[in-house]
Amino acid sequence: MIKEFLFDVCSNQIVSGFEHSNGSILKKYFEPYTDSFERDKLGSYIFKSEGTNGKKIMLAAHIDEIGLMVTKVLDGGFLSFTSVGGINPASLVAQEVTVYGKENVFGVIGIKPPHVTTEDERNKPLKLKDLYIDTGYTKEKLEKMVRVGDVATIKRKPLQLQGTVVSAKAFDDRACVAVMLETAKELKKLSHKSSIYYAATAQEETGYRGSTTASYKVNPDIGIILDVGFGMAPDMPSETAHLGKGPVVAYGGRLNHKLTKKFVEVCKLYNFPMQYEAIPSRTGTDTEALQVNREGIPCILLSIPLRYMHTSVETIDIADVENTGRAIARFINELDNSDLEEILCF
Repeated sequence: MIKEFLFDVCSNQIVSGFEHSNGSILKKYFEPYTDSFERDKLGSYIFKSEGTNGKKIMLAAHIDEIGLMVTKVLDGGFLSFTSVGGINPASLVAQEVTVYGKENVFGVIGIKPPHVTTEDERNKPLKLKDLYIDTGYTKEKLEKMVRVGDVATIKRKPLQLQGTVVSAKAFDDRACVAVMLETAKELKKLSHKSSIYYAATAQEETGYRGSTTASYKVNPDIGIILDVGFGMAPDMPSETAHLGKGPVVAYGGRLNHKLTKKFVEVCKLYNFPMQYEAIPSRTGTDTEALQVNREGIPCILLSIPLRYMHTSVETIDIADVENTGRAIARFINELDNSDLEEILCF
């Protein structure tokens, strides 16, 4: 089911700021394992499983993806564009795209052939302003279909590699939305006394906005933030996390050390694989919003190793998704049967 969900949700566009467009996918998969659903005014999707002890635990994983935005319709049926979120322009060359206008418009991003490119031009890094979407339409026809502000995404189908390794656009951070789904599924089998909130947050790629409003609305006692981290590849540093070896547990000043310790103990107790990283200050995740919301929310941060971040071929191991979801379910079950006040007290 997790692979089916990932391939489904990653085949659709949910560009940052446009999260309203395909939320029915989330409802389809989460509703069998949760009791209620709402979408906040910023576009985050919040599913709730009712508890009995008055405590609230919030899982947060952002649903938005990076994308492109049209800035001008040019002569000859070309479109100039800018980025929504952080994109390396080099990753866009020779890509197919879908522009979401009044109707879907397909195009390609090309560059000058090497035959007519000077050595100086070849040695310069590409910039977004040097790239264009070629639609094949005339300007007059295109202006009736696309306008400034419309968004676009790379057109690419999810791909099964070997074993449990898969590749797709937008695994950042839909891999972790899948972790929440796996947790919800597992907690349906286990008991939980706390009310559990699964927040697919909006606009993380443009500044943690959805996690700010969603966590203010929920006001949880504990926050479990889920995001992707860098996965090992030949050109990555030796300390990079490996795919297939479990979630990366973060240690740092912005994370609650007792909760983190408890999660590690649970993983060891139930033989869940895990890895570690040190984050002394800024995490670059929804933690930034949750940790300081209202009176402060004790948080832990877990990451799924991912290769080729912010490209259309982001690559993960589904085993990491499943193990992380199951570990979190056990963690919540253990918290419900522990002295939570003692754990949260510094």
